[in-house]
Amino acid sequence: MNTPTTIPFSRYQQLKWELSYALDNTEKDEIKQWVKCTALVFPKVTFRRAKNIAEVIGFTAKGTALESKNFIKAGLERRLFSHAKQRTNDLGEFTIESYQCVRELSKNIKVMVSQNPKKTGIQMFLAVMGFNVGGGGIDGDGGIPDLDLLISIGHHRSILTHSVLPMIILEGVFFSLIGLVNIVHNNLPSTHDPLWDDIKCSNESVLESFYTGLSLGLAYHLGIDGTIQGGGSYNNLPFSMPNLGHRLIAGVNSITELIDTTKSKILNR
Repeated sequence: MNTPTTIPFSRYQQLKWELSYALDNTEKDEIKQWVKCTALVFPKVTFRRAKNIAEVIGFTAKGTALESKNFIKAGLERRLFSHAKQRTNDLGEFTIESYQCVRELSKNIKVMVSQNPKKTGIQMFLAVMGFNVGGGGIDGDGGIPDLDLLISIGHHRSILTHSVLPMIILEGVFFSLIGLVNIVHNNLPSTHDPLWDDIKCSNESVLESFYTGLSLGLAYHLGIDGTIQGGGSYNNLPFSMPNLGHRLIAGVNSITELIDTTKSKILNR
């Protein structure tokens, strides 16, 4: 029977000492440079998502206005049937294109598995685990958004957790950690724990895989909240709005995070 791999408390102490040793032997200028880079990470990821939100809102508003104009024009010209038929055809083409993208992604995954099954298997496992942590699974219950139930941030469906805000913090932490490990690794004791070497060799791909799954899970959860489970409402907003407004907030945040997920280095590779 296989037993799970665990790190005993004594090993935690050893890792802690080795990290402290490495930090003590790392030049202060390098640490300062890492701090500066870390300080820039959060504004960058915040600006990127703010840009995504603006694009989603702008595209939605423009598309709605244009479609309303075309619908009214078709009605005045008594061709609503042909207009509806054209929109149905457009939807069919979009569905076919989406299916082709999924097939292409599946082919790429098969190629990756055949070329490097161990690494790809680990990345896929961490991506699935990240999806479950970020969104709570296929049912869309639990995960990062529902942390407000555990730590009592106001009430359930808090804007602090049911939005892209958690991913801004987590992305900053993840990639700051990558930078720190890269800086201090050369200053570890010569007989250091092999875990540091594993992190050094694969930290970027491992963390990116987990983070991509995490981001996709959050987008999925918010998408469920904005559609199937749209009866809920945000409870700590400074203003009141009808249920449609709450659904739109969840939907915009979902699409924003989904757009950010599509820019993942892992998916692009």
